[in-house]
Amino acid sequence: MSKPEFPATADRMQAAYNAWLADNTSGDRELERFLIRHAKRADAPVVVRDRDGGRAAIAAWLHRQLAKGPERLFYHFPDACRDARRPAVLVRRLLDFLKRLEGFREPIPASADAQIEILPNWLARAAARDRLVVVIPHLDALEGVDEGAVLDWLPEFLPAAVRLVVGVAGDAAQRAAVGRGFQSIDAAAQEPLSLPAVELPEALAAVWASRYGLSEAELESLGLAVPQAAGTLLYRVDDRYVLSGAEAQDAVRRHLLPDGVERQQMHVRLAERCFSGKLTARGLDELPWQLAEAAHWEALWEMTLQPAVLEALLEPGWREELVTLWPQLAELEQVCTRYAAALDTWAGDLEPRRLASLIYRLALALEDAGAPGESVLPLLDRAVALKAELDADERIGLRVALAVTLADGQASEQARQELEALLAEAESTLGADAAATRNTRHALATQFEYAGDLAAAASLYRRTLECREQALGGQRHVALIPHLINLAAVLKADNAFDAAKPLYQRALSIAERSYGNAHPTTAACLDNLAGLLYAGQDFTAAEDYYQRALGIAEQAFGPTHPATAASAHNLGTVMDAREQFKAAEELFRRALDIRQAVYGDDHMDTASSLHNLAGVLDAMGRYPEAEPMYRRAVETWEKVVGKEHPATATSVNNLADLLREKGDYAEAEGLYRRNLETWSRLLGEQHPHTVMTRAELAGLYADQGDAVRAEPMLREAVDQTGRIMGVDNMQHINAVTRLAALLRQSGRVDEAKTILRQVSRQVEGKVGLLSPALQKLQRHLEALDVNSDRLH
Repeated sequence: MSKPEFPATADRMQAAYNAWLADNTSGDRELERFLIRHAKRADAPVVVRDRDGGRAAIAAWLHRQLAKGPERLFYHFPDACRDARRPAVLVRRLLDFLKRLEGFREPIPASADAQIEILPNWLARAAARDRLVVVIPHLDALEGVDEGAVLDWLPEFLPAAVRLVVGVAGDAAQRAAVGRGFQSIDAAAQEPLSLPAVELPEALAAVWASRYGLSEAELESLGLAVPQAAGTLLYRVDDRYVLSGAEAQDAVRRHLLPDGVERQQMHVRLAERCFSGKLTARGLDELPWQLAEAAHWEALWEMTLQPAVLEALLEPGWREELVTLWPQLAELEQVCTRYAAALDTWAGDLEPRRLASLIYRLALALEDAGAPGESVLPLLDRAVALKAELDADERIGLRVALAVTLADGQASEQARQELEALLAEAESTLGADAAATRNTRHALATQFEYAGDLAAAASLYRRTLECREQALGGQRHVALIPHLINLAAVLKADNAFDAAKPLYQRALSIAERSYGNAHPTTAACLDNLAGLLYAGQDFTAAEDYYQRALGIAEQAFGPTHPATAASAHNLGTVMDAREQFKAAEELFRRALDIRQAVYGDDHMDTASSLHNLAGVLDAMGRYPEAEPMYRRAVETWEKVVGKEHPATATSVNNLADLLREKGDYAEAEGLYRRNLETWSRLLGEQHPHTVMTRAELAGLYADQGDAVRAEPMLREAVDQTGRIMGVDNMQHINAVTRLAALLRQSGRVDEAKTILRQVSRQVEGKVGLLSPALQKLQRHLEALDVNSDRLH
């Protein structure tokens, strides 16, 4: 048994409802002509207001749009059924439509908040390819939200290629739409739905309580006859009776089921007498929903603990609904615990192969729902014990999932060895390019990245890329983009910029050819290439690519979206590096404003923008403005990642540098010492960050004239920076020149010259004559020769 794609039932109901509308009105011809023009051109969204929420007014135009070509038209009638009135169902259906339309590979997130978060990206990607029409009559029929908040699910910005038409009945919804920039159209008056002046039969209450309507047989199982005198309250969808719109639903609820207890009892009645024990597509559509509506959580638990039911609910189509049910039952950790407790019972009911497959699919679904890895482990362990019963791809996938879960995002020798063995098995049994093989290879590459073995990770990513190229028939296939980026990213992390660059360039070329110059995927490829050029200090080229990425983000997501903030922030880093501080300040302020508005003060992205904005203010000598920014950045980092985190330590270091520049030596010393302890604990005594902080502390003592403490620390810094970071590294050069300055101040000019000349000779063989490192050493030697009072 398999269920149709999630929207299929609702789409059939909406088609029937649309036909019902067409039978009951001729439509507004002037409005229809306006909407035809609107669909053909870039235009602001439209809100149509009349007494029935624009349903009849929009219907004739919608029929014509569907006749022309429904492929890129999404429509949702909240009136179609009670389930359709939930905002989460609307968003889910729209995402499912976009996924099928564009072939997106990413899964739809489980949580409603995450679905709303990805909606702007998916809309932008779809609209970048072609025009997209979205139609939602009677939008204010949505339940659970205030009338003025019916658009809260909608992104603040819509790409130019999206045509949105909504209908509303109420003033508050119309004002909310106009406040969002919608064009407002008052449709010609239509006859409102007439509620027959008859005693509403109990059958109407049962239909109200159903999810997708009731058939005659289902009504008869409740001891109810089909309501013959219901007038316009009912319409037929396939073999089922459905209430004809939100007004009918609300009228039945008010008249027949005014009390919450009565509504709950009706849901229980339907669950027990219509759908209980029916392991059919119809039963699985209705029964879990009825139990949830009735708040019969234990009965719902008992249902989802039945192996046969759970197997069906884990199939595509129902799986997504099961994932949304779990958080209503309990915290996901408790859900995992309860399923783990049922394993022995299942083992007595199921043959081993079926049991192993059920546990494996259940564990994957729980992980997708966001269950913690340690909570899923008992299920994975039990499935592994039955691995011999699984097919090769499931068996390998299961063991990969267990290894990754046990590693918990860290380097693990045990996980690496297990993944290496699994990769060998997958390649020999499934083939080098099988999906399970690629997933195993990716997991192993990630382990090597955690362990710092970037060369091994690159080798694996390269192998996957080669296999994909062979399977896809060339080097220009759009599916190669993520594999090109994976390989390029690890090469970049290994400072192999020359090897990474052609890969990023190729990914960009494929994206431009496949998606065009205004697609979010193209923007991501531009951003990746710009980041590489920035790391290689080719700031001019990086600026150009970041500018292009920002332009796409603004066009696709609007001026106030987090993606636009990220692009502005990245461009700001280049302008900062090019010492175009005013331009950098404007970009960082823009990014900060967006991030504070979207995320609030206590967010990592907000902290990052605070830090970078403080940095450019610091560089311009605007210390009174920079200092509070640094302090806010430190405070925010401490809240979101903790006091002993690299990001926190970086902002602490910059604040200490500023305080030292101001002469606030006592506080600066405390911050340097705090950082020295942090870096030592996190990274060890010989790590460059630890060495740099020790050098900064030594420089602070030198600035204070405390030669007794400064000199031995500076000598140690010179040795460590040269040995660990290289003699041509600017941190080493800075330590050398500080030591030379200290020696000059104590009258040891000859020793200072000797050190500077020795280091100059070492550097000359590694860099050009005009390099900043060599130029700085030369300036200090010249200053000593003329007995300058101040070295610079």
